[in-house]
Amino acid sequence: MEREQNPFDTPVPGQSLTDTPKNYPWENPARFSKLEDASLFIWKQLNKKDTLKRVIILLEAGLSVEAVTRVIVFSGFVEGAYSVDAGLLLSPLVQKMIFTIGKAAGISEIKLTNAKKNPTEAIIKNLYESRGYVPSNKKVKKAKKALEEKPKGLMSRVKEDK
Repeated sequence: MEREQNPFDTPVPGQSLTDTPKNYPWENPARFSKLEDASLFIWKQLNKKDTLKRVIILLEAGLSVEAVTRVIVFSGFVEGAYSVDAGLLLSPLVQKMIFTIGKAAGISEIKLTNAKKNPTEAIIKNLYESRGYVPSNKKVKKAKKALEEKPKGLMSRVKEDK
């Protein structure tokens, strides 16, 4: 006889906080307590032949130094090599390491950061292009102003129409 599943037999909110501690590497003390040791570890890992090839391919493909750095720093934290705080402090060093690898590999155009796009302009452009319309500068400015005047968040005040 098969037992019917009880819909109330689920984890309660906060139950993960009562889970057995130290199940994951980042819940244990970090392997490296000094930034110098952690940066040397990262440098040695980056200078392995396979890792160098991958980093160079990513930089040649147009990925930014910042994006590659974030992946490396986060993976080190997840593996338990260093703490979150140490990862934040290591980020500028790792960026310099990645940049140095790119320059040594002869990559001519290395992107340092991801380009910040203006979402308002992209929305307006997509709206106009989807209708096959090429707007004048005056209409683009008017549409930008209308989008910027919209309430920005869930709790923001709505402007009353008069």
